[in-house]
Amino acid sequence: MSTPILEARELRVTYGGHVALDIPHLALAPGELVGVVGANGAGKSTLVNALLGWSRGAPAVSGSVRLAGEEIGALPPHARVARGLALVPEGGAVFMRLSVAENLAAATPPAGAAGRAHDEAQIEALFPRLRERRHHMASALSGGERQMLAIARALRLGPSALLLDEPSIGLAPRLVTDVLRAVRGLVDQHLSVLLVEQNVRAAIAVVDRLILLERGRILAQGPVAAMRDDPRILEAYLGEAAA
Repeated sequence: MSTPILEARELRVTYGGHVALDIPHLALAPGELVGVVGANGAGKSTLVNALLGWSRGAPAVSGSVRLAGEEIGALPPHARVARGLALVPEGGAVFMRLSVAENLAAATPPAGAAGRAHDEAQIEALFPRLRERRHHMASALSGGERQMLAIARALRLGPSALLLDEPSIGLAPRLVTDVLRAVRGLVDQHLSVLLVEQNVRAAIAVVDRLILLERGRILAQGPVAAMRDDPRILEAYLGEAAA
């Protein structure tokens, strides 16, 4: 069995004594797309932020985080990025006063990047719309275009594992499909992706495996073919009654 590209053990996040996340074990295999779903407040963003070692607050974080077998749990976020772990946060992460081309040029891969850093031609093949908008300011882009640009910036860093936090928020259904299909294409080219997504129907269409998070804990997980028929998924997130 191959070494997980990303693995967390006994990952626990607390805020002032309140347990926000308690994950005994989570693993992402090479070339795997794992979806993490759950209601608002389930701990989805807390999970990806803890994996990267970043937070808006000052939580107490404990446990092990390993990237390609290397312990990175004690490293600051920028060092984890340098090792090959990248995060596209909710709402994307772009420089609004720079053009598309300038945003991409500003994302330079660290020396010895673990994964394949996408060049300009590869980015434009993945997101043709960015080629058309390359001289436009990021502030002039649509929400979907900004999300594409945020993912493209992360790919420029040469990650071996990519964390995506709610990439479909605020996007029209067609753009959600376009963005998630592009993510699926990256995984088919052997990038490993952990996808946090509130749009469960959209996630089910592209992921290999699904994790259901509730109150910071894993309630259920398994191959997507099995999880799509789980009564908890059917009733709470797909609006269908279990048989």
